[in-house]
Amino acid sequence: MGALTLVVALASVVTAVTAALTWQRRARTSAAVPLTASLVSVSVWSTAVVMLNTGQRPAVLDALVHVQYLGITGAVAANRLFAHTVTGGRLTARRVLLLCVEPLLVQLALLADPATRLFYASVEHVGDPPVRQTTLGPLFWAHALYSYAVVATGVAVLARRRRYATGLLRRQLGTVLLAMALPASVNVVTTTLPAEVLNVDTTPAVFAVTGLLFAFSVLRQDLLHLLPVARGLVVDTLGDAVLVVDGQGRVVDLNPAATALLQHLGQPPAAVGEALEAVAGRALADAVGAGEGEDVVQLGAVGLDVRVRRIHDPRGRVLGRVAVLRDVTAQRAQQRALEEANAQLRRHVETIERLRADLAEEAARDPLTGLRNRRRFVDDLTERLRAAAGGGHPVALVLLDVDHFKAVNDTHGHAVGDAVLVAVAGLLREHARAEDVVRYGGEEFVVVLPGTDAAGAAERAEQLRTACALLRVDGGAARVTISAGIAACPEHGTTPDDLLLAADRALYAAKAGGRDRVALAT
Repeated sequence: MGALTLVVALASVVTAVTAALTWQRRARTSAAVPLTASLVSVSVWSTAVVMLNTGQRPAVLDALVHVQYLGITGAVAANRLFAHTVTGGRLTARRVLLLCVEPLLVQLALLADPATRLFYASVEHVGDPPVRQTTLGPLFWAHALYSYAVVATGVAVLARRRRYATGLLRRQLGTVLLAMALPASVNVVTTTLPAEVLNVDTTPAVFAVTGLLFAFSVLRQDLLHLLPVARGLVVDTLGDAVLVVDGQGRVVDLNPAATALLQHLGQPPAAVGEALEAVAGRALADAVGAGEGEDVVQLGAVGLDVRVRRIHDPRGRVLGRVAVLRDVTAQRAQQRALEEANAQLRRHVETIERLRADLAEEAARDPLTGLRNRRRFVDDLTERLRAAAGGGHPVALVLLDVDHFKAVNDTHGHAVGDAVLVAVAGLLREHARAEDVVRYGGEEFVVVLPGTDAAGAAERAEQLRTACALLRVDGGAARVTISAGIAACPEHGTTPDDLLLAADRALYAAKAGGRDRVALAT
């Protein structure tokens, strides 16, 4: 038994050192705490087994049994908590307290055992130095079945997660499963063998291998760097390319869509554990960045929608990032085509609106003289009168008529008559704003004079009459004169109808007075 005791002692040292390594990583993930507790419990268990085989007094041997089971039950509870956290669960006080119930009951059963003999049916100290020999009781088997059930559920949880895992996480979970299943299997053998065959708990000896496996996973596989929930995000978004990056900027996982996308971008085969830039290229690494957010980047002919989210542990600490990449090349091409179609449609609409406006303007103008006709004159005049009234400004209106126009048509022909109208329109346009001159109908014209009172309008009308008297059409054969009637707002009215009626009466008075003259409304 001396060699076996040395192996158990070595296991105690290995698990203690591994516990120190995992405890140093407790700030990175909550899984480090239960793993450390499990390794410490195993170290306590192994130490107690060593002490039980070093010739201690019977009273000390009985006391060491309490320490041994403190390590055993602690290892079982801590392993279950570790399996829970490493697969994405939260480490809650309620769960911890529930798993602490059985270790407490075992200690109480051991304290009562000398009187009840329910945990050990018999206990003897034989030999010199004394060795503790026992016969197992019903409470021991209840404890054993409970422990195996707890360990089995933890292994099942890890095995189920490993089934859907890929890459580094799959290898990590495989190492953890081996580290947990190996001592459990040896313990089953140790427990079921008769005391005559094996009277020493050899399970702690196997923990030398377990400690080495956990040390390998922590040091070489970065076991405690990746929050397991990241794998859930990968599984949930299998349709998109997903990269999981740890806090040091290394790719710790990627799904098949990410592998295919990187190959499409011309990147070498992705290796888990390498730097993001080496796996994805500089441009994509810059797009993923160091924080979180959303962006669309163009990598050659490929457009990528990049969405980055941080990975937090249950305490809110950042452990890494998840980058979800979607190839949006086709969508962007469709969007550009749609935008171009919309632009063309807007141009067509603008052309139609311009043509409509031109048509409306053409409909509002006289085709012979190019002046505005009376179609919209009353509406426009109403707006001008309203604006002038609001500002307290006068508005004058001059109604003009070509004298003896019928005689011009009869004597010189309609072509000459049209030429007379064009000449009068051009002269009126020269002496007023184009929008203020209107062909009212036939040989009648209206000139609107904003900001001009009746006296000013009479002076302007006289200037127009004099200028028209100098016109000669058809080589000088046709002489042109005009008569004009003037009305002003507000003296002669405040509405278009009132002003036009007053101006028409004044024009009638000018014609009755001999034509070629200006008359002011009364």
